[in-house]
Amino acid sequence: MESAVEEEPEVVEEPVAEEEIVTGVLDVLPNGSGFVRVDPAGHARGDVYVSPAQIRRCELRSGDEVSGPVRPARRNERHPSLVHVEKVNGADAEPPAERPRFSDLTPVFASERLKAPKSLDKVPFGKGSRVVITGPAGAGSTTLLREVVAKLAKDHSELGVQVALIGVRPEEVSEWGDIGATGVVGGSFDRSPETQAQAAELAVERAKRRVEQGGHAAVVVDSLDALPAAARRRVFGAGRALEEGGSLTVIAVTGEGSDALRWATTRIVLEAGATKPTVSPERSGSLRSDRL
Repeated sequence: MESAVEEEPEVVEEPVAEEEIVTGVLDVLPNGSGFVRVDPAGHARGDVYVSPAQIRRCELRSGDEVSGPVRPARRNERHPSLVHVEKVNGADAEPPAERPRFSDLTPVFASERLKAPKSLDKVPFGKGSRVVITGPAGAGSTTLLREVVAKLAKDHSELGVQVALIGVRPEEVSEWGDIGATGVVGGSFDRSPETQAQAAELAVERAKRRVEQGGHAAVVVDSLDALPAAARRRVFGAGRALEEGGSLTVIAVTGEGSDALRWATTRIVLEAGATKPTVSPERSGSLRSDRL
């Protein structure tokens, strides 16, 4: 009599969940840890935690674009965590790429002119300029700033223009989103000043990382005066062209009595009472305009 052959039970493999890959800008905190910010406007619940060990191993800096798989937050955690760093600024994370530090590079006056609206033909500025737009209330500073950004987005896509909105009206945030800038950060006056300042400074750090690689970047601020004084200096003071190559252009709306007028390499002063933004030729101008 033949013995019965037992059939092996069919093994049913459970589907393996695919790891979510996150890409965002790294914000390094004073304690050495950091977060990949998934929302350029500021902090969000979906921000991904990055450990100090990962930051040290890959020699990461604030403003680096980081990619990698993510695991969900555990019971006692508030944020998901990065499993490991796969890409940094589009390249493999390890071994870390050699790169200079922005602060070690040599600033020079701008020498490559940027295209701007026709109303600014007599007030040239270039890659690496620090530009202020100022004038009395109602003169159209923000209107002119939008025209400048639209022109840069159209003719200078290499700049990756970022717009930092600080203390503006909520309706203006929506309008800025239609202009064509790479990113709009910060937000309206109903967000905390600290959150808006952090978003503006992270935008500048992102721009610095582009420049360290020999690229060009631009950060536009509306309005510079709404930032705390220390942040104002750091954000506006980052603008420069570099002898080694690369540039960071900063263009900001500011009040008529702002210290930024002294720090600027280009002043654009608007006249009062005009129906559209009108540049005052006597009060506007650029340092070393002969280089442009």
